[in-house]
Amino acid sequence: MIRTLPTHPFDYTYLTWLLRSYRSPRDKITRLLKRGDILQLKRGLYVVSPRHGDNIEPAVISNLLYGPSYVSLEYALSYWGLIPERVHEVTAMTNKRNKYFSTPLGAFSYKYINIAKFSPGVALIKSKTPSRLSAEQTVSFFIATREKALCDKLATVREITSEYDIADYLEFDLRMDLESISDLNMHLLKNIGAVYKKKSVSALVTWIAKNRKKR
Repeated sequence: MIRTLPTHPFDYTYLTWLLRSYRSPRDKITRLLKRGDILQLKRGLYVVSPRHGDNIEPAVISNLLYGPSYVSLEYALSYWGLIPERVHEVTAMTNKRNKYFSTPLGAFSYKYINIAKFSPGVALIKSKTPSRLSAEQTVSFFIATREKALCDKLATVREITSEYDIADYLEFDLRMDLESISDLNMHLLKNIGAVYKKKSVSALVTWIAKNRKKR
């Protein structure tokens, strides 16, 4: 039975269709949940328990759990190696209202962003991960680029109003190695900054541009 289930999150409609040969698909779902063979991420959305061999990419779950959304902020900064800490809560941006989910596979939080600021700098990543059905499978998810994740984060910091505040914030608050952002895409940064129109984001763009010229 478990082998017939997908290695990515699936909804209630799909699950009842898959169990259509059972006298009561709803009862079968209840038994699968009680045994821990499947986990409920939210009402109507499920995933096979990792104990059966799936290595589920948290970013994929994030995209499907609440959307439209893309992974960003601390989780994306950690994913790209810009901050040293490992981030356990998956953080994302959405053009819907703020949301938080506590699931059997971890916590997922979503912060509102205006639709006009949603697109520039969002990448579709394809990565390979092992699963119970094959040695390797390809999964895809939307995540902020390094430039977008950093701008998304800076946009939440109201106390930064000039370029002179940037270096201290990056180095001491985010504990970021400043050399790690020396090769950021300036064209993309400027495009994101133009859309955001936030003092903190503009300060970041100005600071990076000036420090790049000094190298």
